[in-house]
Amino acid sequence: MSALAGLSFGVPWLLGALVVLPAIWWLLRVTPPAPKRVVFPPFRLLLGLAAPQETPERTPLWLLLLRLLAAALVIIAFAEPTIGRAVKSVGRGPLVLFIDNDWAAAQLWQNRDAAISDALANAASAGRPVAIVPTASVAPPVV
Repeated sequence: MSALAGLSFGVPWLLGALVVLPAIWWLLRVTPPAPKRVVFPPFRLLLGLAAPQETPERTPLWLLLLRLLAAALVIIAFAEPTIGRAVKSVGRGPLVLFIDNDWAAAQLWQNRDAAISDALANAASAGRPVAIVPTASVAPPVV
C-alpha cells in the first residue's frame, strides 16, 4: 500500500470517464444483425466449396476483457498519474492544507515539512491565503 501512497493525478476529474466502461462493454458485445439471405442463381456453382473461416457469433470473453482493460488504461493515462511528485496547485482561491500531525506521522516528518514549506512558498508567491488544518487535536501539555 505504501507504494501507492504518493499516487496523484494531474487531471483527476477525467477518472470519471471510467463510469463509461459498462457502455463500452455493451458496445463491444453488440454484433451486427445477420445478413438477409437472398437466393442467387449462380450459387449452385459454389455449393461444394468449404468456407476457410467462420465469423463467431459473439466476441470472445478474453478479447472483450482485453479491450476493456485497454480502454481503462487509456482513461487513466489521460488523467496524468504521478507517483512521488507533488502536483502543482491550480486555482486562485485560498489554499487549505490538511496536515497529519498525529504521532504516526512523525516517522516521515522531514518529508512532510519540506512539502508544506514548498506549498507555503508557492502560495506566498501567488498571493494566495493559506489555512492550515491539523488532523489531530492539540492537547495542552500535562505538567
